[in-house]
Amino acid sequence: MRKVILNLTTSQKRGAVLEDNKVVEWLFEQEDEHSRTSNVFIGRVEDIVPGMEAAFVNIGADKNGFLYRNELIAYDTLKDDKEPDVKQPTIASMLKEGQSIIVQVTKEAVGAKGVRLTEKISLPGKYIVYLPYGNYVAVSKKMNEENRKGWREKAREWIEDREGIIIRTNAEDASHEEIYHEFTLLRHQHQQMLQQAEKVNVPNVLLNQSSLISRVQRDYLTNKNSEIVVDHFESYEQLLNSSLEGCNIHLYQEKEDIFSYYDIEKHLEKALHEKVWLKSGGFLIIEKTEALTVIDVNTGKFTGKHNLRDTVVKTNIEAAYAVAQQLRLRNIGGIILIDFIDMKVESDQKSVLKALKEATKNDRTLTNVAGFTNFGLVEMTRKKARKPLHDIMMESCSVCKGTGQVLSLKSKIAHLEREVFALRYIDQDAILVEVDSAVYESLLQNNNDLLTSMEQVVNKTIYLVNGENGHLPTIRLIGDYDEIKASWEKRMKEV
Repeated sequence: MRKVILNLTTSQKRGAVLEDNKVVEWLFEQEDEHSRTSNVFIGRVEDIVPGMEAAFVNIGADKNGFLYRNELIAYDTLKDDKEPDVKQPTIASMLKEGQSIIVQVTKEAVGAKGVRLTEKISLPGKYIVYLPYGNYVAVSKKMNEENRKGWREKAREWIEDREGIIIRTNAEDASHEEIYHEFTLLRHQHQQMLQQAEKVNVPNVLLNQSSLISRVQRDYLTNKNSEIVVDHFESYEQLLNSSLEGCNIHLYQEKEDIFSYYDIEKHLEKALHEKVWLKSGGFLIIEKTEALTVIDVNTGKFTGKHNLRDTVVKTNIEAAYAVAQQLRLRNIGGIILIDFIDMKVESDQKSVLKALKEATKNDRTLTNVAGFTNFGLVEMTRKKARKPLHDIMMESCSVCKGTGQVLSLKSKIAHLEREVFALRYIDQDAILVEVDSAVYESLLQNNNDLLTSMEQVVNKTIYLVNGENGHLPTIRLIGDYDEIKASWEKRMKEV
């Protein structure tokens, strides 16, 4: 059974994927890192340019999006109905200025140009891509011909009207029931989107594909063996509305922070350390550079009960499984070199490689184990799908001129939010918080709205004092308004 824990109450949205009650993957979303590509909007046609056979559509961005004639659903329909020698429909015959239109971003804005748009929406899932107006069936060419034929026939049984579907390569390992479940889920998601478009103001976002919720919908809602627990009511409703009957979705309503309640906060802290201890007493050292990641395996306290060769092989096999786990947990991508403890016998090397390949099978991100190099290192690659955990949580240390790493400003602010939100049920008027200078300046000068928002959530006045650099925000006092204000004024005079 897989469990997904979602902590969405602070500015740093995060989640944890648990398998057999162990954290195997961290999920993060940070609001300023959103890409608009693949997002769906209801926009307004602002201008039609007949000479370019294109239109400019307001989707609520700084610049209007650009929509070509051949990206309209009506163009395909009308074009298909006409004789080859008959003039093709113009954009002015299909669109009017001021009308609303549902569009999807296909390309990010560059320079003075706005985003590129299409009306031909595509909704990706784990196994398929659903095309509400695609009008065709396609199957991955990486499948053998017999499987392709079977999937093509099955998909044609499912689609209606002008629907389309693309069957991905990894569908080969899934059952017809699993694929149909995902197809039905994506169709339902599209219908929900159309209903939402009738209720919201124009322009507006209908689907944010880069959000954490969208990733959970795409990667975990399709699996009936997944349980999802979320601490944010609107997100809970969103997941519930886009799910099918039988999905396990729960709203977390305890007072304690959800990561603390499930005892996973400490595992997140451990995932930022270079050293990873093995059960046998050995350990890994994980070092990341700009070009690659190097993992060093050490026997540590493990001496074994038999000979040295036996000790080395056992440690290396244990390390192989730990490496696969840490790559997924930390979301490390690119080139990875593993310096296993030296093995002289070729059969031992093969045993360790076999273990490493076996351990990476459960990784949803494409991983390839190349083998031993001439220098005795194991080389492997893992696709760079998202930012590594380390890059999300950490930043270069300004004091040591970038040679060290410290918790990032965003991570410190998110920590402060969680600490403050934990006090929302305590019947007091004010809080005194000690923060370092970076957090202090950010909240008082650049991020004052966030501080106000925190005060509204906990219904308390928050007083900040400047503390020692590099330290995490710490709650120093909580009490009645006059008491905390007096303490704050005293601390400010001491600065």
